[in-house]
Amino acid sequence: MFDKNQFKEAFRSWVQRNPMASEQEALGFCQANIPPNCIVSHYWLIEQSVQWFKWIHQTRAMDDPFFESEDSSEARKFVC
Repeated sequence: MFDKNQFKEAFRSWVQRNPMASEQEALGFCQANIPPNCIVSHYWLIEQSVQWFKWIHQTRAMDDPFFESEDSSEARKFVC
C-alpha cells in the first residue's frame, strides 16, 4: 500500500537536502518513489509536489537575491 503522507514527508526532506536540484530532478524523485502501479492514480500528487518545489524555488529566489536555481541559470544561457 502506498502512503501518500510518507511520500510527502520524503519529498519535503529531499528538497531540503537538495536545495540546488532542478525541476526535472524533482520529477524524477517523484516517479522513482511512487510505485509504478500507483502512478496513474497518484499523478495529482506528482503535479502537486513539483508545483510546490517550483514555489519553494521562487520564494527562495525572492528572499535571497544571490540564490540562483539551476533552471534559471539554464534559461540565462539562452538570453545572454
